[in-house]
Amino acid sequence: MEEDEYKSSYDELASIRCVFEKALTSHQAKCTSSTHFCLADREGYSCADIPSSAKCREILELLRKKSVFALKLREIASPLPHNMEIRVQLGGLRGLVKLFDEKMLRESSLAHPGQERVDDIQAVIKRAVEKYGSLHSLPYSQIIQSVVSFQGRQKRQH
Repeated sequence: MEEDEYKSSYDELASIRCVFEKALTSHQAKCTSSTHFCLADREGYSCADIPSSAKCREILELLRKKSVFALKLREIASPLPHNMEIRVQLGGLRGLVKLFDEKMLRESSLAHPGQERVDDIQAVIKRAVEKYGSLHSLPYSQIIQSVVSFQGRQKRQH
């Protein structure tokens, strides 16, 4: 499949693109609003709910802005490299969960040892808004600690 055809087909399947797709494809997070699909030899996720997608986009933008120092950057002017984006997405989600309910983190058989899976991204965001009133009111200094301490996959030893 040509790359242009792939992108066109992808856009048809994911009319509302999931902004936490990297977290979902790493099998370290799940979301009740996401729909999984396979296209060619790749997988992707779309969002089934426009308001949920808007909340996710808002929280991810806030997490990126608040993570600038933790990522050792001056600013975020373009898409982040994959490893930094995973760190922001998964570290940020785990930091959110730690604010109120670590039971929403589960040991995953697909995650690496010591890496918990976030059971439902939408439930985590909803709970955070209920507790703190808005996404802008969250204690980002606490959340970003999880971004700082996030460990991605370890490199394979040959």
